[in-house]
Amino acid sequence: MIQEQVVAALSGVAGGRVYPNVAPNNVQKPYLVYMRVASSQENTLADGIPVENTRMQIDCFDTTYAAVVALAEAVKAAMKPSGITNLLLMEQDQFDSDALLHRVILDFSLWHY
Repeated sequence: MIQEQVVAALSGVAGGRVYPNVAPNNVQKPYLVYMRVASSQENTLADGIPVENTRMQIDCFDTTYAAVVALAEAVKAAMKPSGITNLLLMEQDQFDSDALLHRVILDFSLWHY
């Protein structure tokens, strides 16, 4: 599963605190949350083996803006040599005033079998 590959690629980031869909309550910062946005199978003519394209959102959370930007850079650096063919489609900064956490949203396009 592509989710397992993403978790493995990010295991050295945020102290290994990488969670699907939502983080547990009172989790230590920093941490990452990943979620599958969309997934579709693409046909290929070259070898007849269909390749899958998955959009994966990885949200970075930390207590300061500088720290969350550095965390997002660490995620991008970890994804490059991961063996997952990926393209960063979008980055967005946010602030959660209820949780008092800074957030960077990374939206990746992942190609895999």
